[in-house]
Amino acid sequence: MKKREFVDVLWDGERITCLLPLTSPTGRVRVKRSGHPIATRQTELRADDVIEWQIAYRDDKGDLVELGQILWLAKKHGVLGLKEVVALEDFVSAQSRFCDEQFTITTEPSEQEFCGFKLHWRKHPLLRREIGDGTAIEIELRHRQRAVGFQAMIFLLIPISQCEPADIIGRKAKPKEKVTWTPSQDVLVTLVKAFTIASQSHRDDMLKLLKALKEG
Repeated sequence: MKKREFVDVLWDGERITCLLPLTSPTGRVRVKRSGHPIATRQTELRADDVIEWQIAYRDDKGDLVELGQILWLAKKHGVLGLKEVVALEDFVSAQSRFCDEQFTITTEPSEQEFCGFKLHWRKHPLLRREIGDGTAIEIELRHRQRAVGFQAMIFLLIPISQCEPADIIGRKAKPKEKVTWTPSQDVLVTLVKAFTIASQSHRDDMLKLLKALKEG
């Protein structure tokens, strides 16, 4: 099985920086145009293109990655203060309804046929929240792989115009090129809330993480 790769997150002395790969159209970070992945090595990038990041907060060993690392850096360097952490902890503690329990995936028949096969439409619930800086966060319900039930996936959508270097717009991506992006406090707060309402297991993980941040 291919080892999962995670986005590098660091503090550059002034801000949190996420290094987002541009050339992995089948990976957890990919560039989309009008909702569809594009081959950035063959296609010039536009200002309205979006980086879709299926963000995680820990790896299979339980170590913090991506959002988990971002939150630690945010608390350490004052991007998130104790007041914000406590407010988030209160929100997380109060949640008792979750997307993977409240919603379902449906299959609906239609009157159309194709080569003798009747057409059906499968509908996946999608919750979306826009953030003032142009970023959006989506929670999408999908069937679990190799298991019964549903899982709620969290996607962070970042306008490529918010990334550096700015000259990425209007040209094709270089081999293995990465861009840098800095999350705002609003993005971090909304991501925590998204994971919290996605499922009870995510909610429990967020609560543990916030308690550790408060005590750290």
